[in-house]
Amino acid sequence: MASKISLFNAALSEIGHRALVDTGEPVEAGRELNRNYNLVVDDCLAAGSWNFAMETIKSVADTGVTPGFGFTEVFAKPLDWVRTIGISSDENFSLPLLQYYDDAGFWSADVSPIYVRYVSDDTGLGYELTRWPSAFRRYVELELADRSCLRINQSESTKERIAKARDKARKTALTLDALNEPNPKFPPMGSWNSSRGGGFGGDRGNRGSLTG
Repeated sequence: MASKISLFNAALSEIGHRALVDTGEPVEAGRELNRNYNLVVDDCLAAGSWNFAMETIKSVADTGVTPGFGFTEVFAKPLDWVRTIGISSDENFSLPLLQYYDDAGFWSADVSPIYVRYVSDDTGLGYELTRWPSAFRRYVELELADRSCLRINQSESTKERIAKARDKARKTALTLDALNEPNPKFPPMGSWNSSRGGGFGGDRGNRGSLTG
């Protein structure tokens, strides 16, 4: 079973450092791992459509916000949102909603309500270590080792070895997770539902274009 101290010690084993007694041990290795931990988990969660971290919600449009142009309905993203997996206009996800925008802090579409599946970093989902499959846990261990290596042992060759193992672990975790994808599967994100800030440029991804 994964725990924070087991992750730390697995990372330290890769680096070639002794194990810690607990995560609060006042040594440089412990401090470095603690500094990197949350960012590492956040980045690993954002790297895939992890089924173990999936949340499904019904979202109703914010009636106090009127878009200046484009789609007519705006939906605030939950605080635990990491990555959108799919959006539908029906609760059974019979058909994906293809025409929507996925912006930094909100979704927008022409229908309300919408039903959304997304990767969550809630403490009961993405941040619940007991939910992590072994392949994802290994990915996190190696990412943590890679981020912390140079501050702990200053070895470029060790970091290079760990980075290669990390890349392999990430691919393995993504492949195994894909085998557990729910049905129906959603098609890849296209131009209609890509981020307005990234795919279209200008100020379309700016909340300043909304009035409320």
